[in-house]
Amino acid sequence: MKTLLIGINAKYYHTNLAIRNIKKFCYPYDIEIFDTTINDSTDFMLETVSEEKPDIVGISCYIWNIEIALNLAENIKKILPEVILVLGGPEVSYDVENLLPKGFIDYIVLGEGEIAFKELLEAIEGKKDIKEVPGISYVANGEIIIQPQKNYVNLNDIPVSYEEEEDLTNKLVYYETSRGCPFKCAYCLSSIDNKLRYESLEKIERDLKWFADKKVKILKLIDRSFNSNRKRAKEILSIMRKIDGDIVFHCEVNPELVDEEFVKELEGIKNRIQFEVGVQTTNKNSLRKISRTTAIERTLRGIKLLKEANIKLHVDLIAGLPGDSFETFSKAFDDVYSLKPDEIQLGFLKILKGTPLAKKVEEFGIVYNSKPPYEVLYTKDMSYEKLVILKGIAFLLDKYYNSGKFTKTLEYLETYFNKPFDLYFEFYKYWKINKLLYKNHSLKTLYDILHNFSIEKMKLNEELIKDLIKFDFLYSNTAKDLPDCVKEKDKKMQDVFKKYLKNEEWLKENLPQAIGLSSLELAKRTSYEFFKHDVTEDLKKRDLIIVFLHSEGKTYFAKIVL
Repeated sequence: MKTLLIGINAKYYHTNLAIRNIKKFCYPYDIEIFDTTINDSTDFMLETVSEEKPDIVGISCYIWNIEIALNLAENIKKILPEVILVLGGPEVSYDVENLLPKGFIDYIVLGEGEIAFKELLEAIEGKKDIKEVPGISYVANGEIIIQPQKNYVNLNDIPVSYEEEEDLTNKLVYYETSRGCPFKCAYCLSSIDNKLRYESLEKIERDLKWFADKKVKILKLIDRSFNSNRKRAKEILSIMRKIDGDIVFHCEVNPELVDEEFVKELEGIKNRIQFEVGVQTTNKNSLRKISRTTAIERTLRGIKLLKEANIKLHVDLIAGLPGDSFETFSKAFDDVYSLKPDEIQLGFLKILKGTPLAKKVEEFGIVYNSKPPYEVLYTKDMSYEKLVILKGIAFLLDKYYNSGKFTKTLEYLETYFNKPFDLYFEFYKYWKINKLLYKNHSLKTLYDILHNFSIEKMKLNEELIKDLIKFDFLYSNTAKDLPDCVKEKDKKMQDVFKKYLKNEEWLKENLPQAIGLSSLELAKRTSYEFFKHDVTEDLKKRDLIIVFLHSEGKTYFAKIVL
């Protein structure tokens, strides 16, 4: 009996942890994994399934792939009518009444899948009665049968979910050390599962060493709150510190629980840790409505402590929450932006099936798109027009702030506004008026647009803006061909630049990272430009050349004052 488990990922470098867990837990059953993406054609997926000739097909379903998954499932049943078709995942667990009547789905696994799927295989083999299998739903005699989950899997019983021969070097690899969530956020499916279960520290240490040996670059822990148990988080950080290699650990943390003691535990591992923080909003009224018991002041302080400790930070905001208006959300934006995390993701409320919030949409006046990902269109607190503006600002935030390629220019522009949000609101209006939205723009064009906004809309000093943009571009890009708005290379400066680059004493004092590089390597890794302002310090008028050296993911620079 051959089983094929299908993961339809959002991107090619993603991996599906759920189907891998099930395969390992169900050993020695004959189970194969088929990883594909939402960008692959259904014809390709269908052909692959047909060639595998499975007896059972399981598809992992999420909001980003549900429409593709259902279409694939229906067509699998048409060409392989004898195949037993099983769906699982959060997007089907709470929708059995709508899905099973479609007729092509044999079973739906409800919630956690390992035990349910293994016992389902046993029932299909005739080793047990299907009525005894917990955590599944199916149709019998025209009636939808729902058999709730009874027991949780012991996480220690799930081996490392990836195969020894699997190449993980360029994949985003997922791992979990716990399940369940200590919070009750009404918009999140995790709020339904409040029972926290932990993997043993001994297993975690073995697994992390395995991933390091496999040369994994980023290991993303999908635990709902890495530091909800502070003692345990401290012990895991200690394990991480002992793991050799360059593996980076990405974890979601609760910033309320971050204090000086927690930050101290990050010593010796700071460059190998990335934290994701879900703030969502700083509007206390809105937080109450979604059952999120957040102490805002402690949350912001925790983020500040992590930022001061130079931890790479990704912070989430959600627009469209009940009780959040355009004005209150703009304040939340400013609260987070002022802390300068590395990335700010401005997302939008999604009404997920099975969540407590899905039952209160009328109460909160929430209207949302009926198709996945069920994103909010408007609420009684925020109009559709205002949410459209925030979507435009989210786009600009991602392209400009999150890229890290416009830092000095943005910091300068911020000084002309009372609040950071006002800068992005004005920038959005500039994009809207000039019909720049919903088009593909190259990186260089993004610099040109920022330059034009600064000069045309804000009427700022063009020479200074050009210097700021020039610095940002050369600091964050190895390309030497400048954006059109700053293409003014003075060829007379080339001789000055070369003279200093050949001066070993000057290099030792100003750019020691260049020592030992061959002339060819220096030429490849360095770039230079003439500046009329010292944008590295006080922005005052000063003629100088700035030399940039790109090396191993870092950029160094040195000044030649003329």
